[in-house]
Amino acid sequence: MQRNSDARRQKRSGKPASAEEARALKDAARDSQPDIKPQGHVPEDDAEYDEPRESGPHGQAALAIERKQERKAEQEADGESTLFGVMGYFTTPKDIFHACEALRDAGYSRFDAHTPFPVHGLEKAMGLKPSPLPWLVLGGGTAGLASAIALAWYTQYYDYPLIISGKPSFSYQAFIPIFFELTVLFAALTCFFGLFALGRLPTLFHPTMTHPSFPRATDDAFFISVEASDPKFDSTETRNLLQRLGAQGIREVSS
Repeated sequence: MQRNSDARRQKRSGKPASAEEARALKDAARDSQPDIKPQGHVPEDDAEYDEPRESGPHGQAALAIERKQERKAEQEADGESTLFGVMGYFTTPKDIFHACEALRDAGYSRFDAHTPFPVHGLEKAMGLKPSPLPWLVLGGGTAGLASAIALAWYTQYYDYPLIISGKPSFSYQAFIPIFFELTVLFAALTCFFGLFALGRLPTLFHPTMTHPSFPRATDDAFFISVEASDPKFDSTETRNLLQRLGAQGIREVSS
């Protein structure tokens, strides 16, 4: 304290401090500063990731590496599971239609669209194959018809035949209502349970539900989710593609 007071008096008086006193003042100033280690650029929140950046030391590649390391550390600390994919939303059916076409043309195959109402032709824009459900329903209806014919033949011709007014024991005209009812019953049950199986229902939780804006998928937003299991998936490239297509609220979601 005495040394600093002397230095202030010397400064006010205009007399230069000696080399030893100047060195002591420099050491004291250095000791009073906290140790600051140079760190990479770490954005404060996810909003900064949505801003376009040029390539370079602090560009998209560096941000992607830092973000991957941060998320890996958070998942290890919190016990979270792996990355599911990247999500973004659009505000019109036209935008999501063209976005699905762009993803399909870019080679993506494991992505989904979540819309508040059906968008005509969206399955073709996504490049989806025809559903096997109609064939399952056809098989169920055929099985129902065959079982009805077998039931009528077994009960009326084989097990307990009755000859009434000279009519044949097995007369299919009398059993047409039974044939129709069992055909419809088996087809309806196959459609119901087949739809559950193909849609992986009931699904009580899905990673897309972790997106903060996902409730808007039942109101006024059209979401696209690109899964990390897609062979073309790359966190940075997929995010940039969705951003170029005009997606909003682009986020990574974990399962």
